[in-house]
Amino acid sequence: LRDWSECMQTSVIAQRYRSTAALILSCVPASLAFCPSDSLVHRGPLLRKGGNGAPLLCFANSRNAFGASSSTSRGLAVMAAKSSLPFDPESGSLDDKKHFPIDTSKLGDLTKVPEGMTPVVLLACGSYSPPTVMHMRIFETARDHFRSMADSLKMEVVGGFVCPVHPAYGKKGLAPADDRVEMVRRSLASSEWVSVEDWEVKQGEWTRTRLSLDRMHMEIEKVPGGKGARVMLLCGADILDSMVTPGVWMEADLRGILSRGIVCIKRAGSDPEKLIQENDLLYEYRDRIILVREWVENNVSSTAVRRAVKRKMSIRYFVADGVLDYIEERGLYK
Repeated sequence: LRDWSECMQTSVIAQRYRSTAALILSCVPASLAFCPSDSLVHRGPLLRKGGNGAPLLCFANSRNAFGASSSTSRGLAVMAAKSSLPFDPESGSLDDKKHFPIDTSKLGDLTKVPEGMTPVVLLACGSYSPPTVMHMRIFETARDHFRSMADSLKMEVVGGFVCPVHPAYGKKGLAPADDRVEMVRRSLASSEWVSVEDWEVKQGEWTRTRLSLDRMHMEIEKVPGGKGARVMLLCGADILDSMVTPGVWMEADLRGILSRGIVCIKRAGSDPEKLIQENDLLYEYRDRIILVREWVENNVSSTAVRRAVKRKMSIRYFVADGVLDYIEERGLYK
């Protein structure tokens, strides 16, 4: 509780490790845990060692962290993990990560991008357990938008990458990393410009999205013509919505991601324009957020696919044929 500047995400980590940790809530005097609620946004657990050597995650309870309607932070939550956390909340440098080169086999020739146009590489990060047709479809939708708006955007998409998350993310229904990478690879077999990127799953711990973007930018700059290219996060409106949810993202990470640019695919029922208008941080970077409408609605999700497999129902045409074959071969999601 002594150094709030080192705090990170609260509720996300508490939920992620609920299966291996005990979450204990207790009240303490305001003088001990006092911290203005607003200062806890995008912050959270402070890693400390307990008396028995087990890590303790401590964070003050506020309306931002737990939804409590209190003007001051009066609660103290302590999560005593049975084993070490798979990542250190206080770390966050690419210097701590393992280096692997990107696959440039499908990357366009950046030296041939017309003068006055900026090369753009799209990076999508997620679970992909399993990857559905819509996970890959958003790349085509985004590229079509850039092509139709080329005169005003002055950008040209030269490549795309799909980056499955590390197993330590701990999301329910997450298949083994090698399986998810292979399923994404099969999903993209017919794509001439989008590749799978397995850098995150090769790390020893979960990696924040901002670091994946930073690393991709560094790798693209090494490619001929890569100087000045932009790496932008490709995502759905649900990700943009999470960015305005207190406690989910660190503000420093959001600024890093937003400064690079976001391509957000919006569908019926989503209102990203309203989110941007009502959130000061998103509004500050509004010129860096490209909203793209997906006119062909398809609500297929990985959750629905896993449920169908478990119930022995067909998932054909929800996923690529290669993914369907792989799921059956490996007996996944049963």
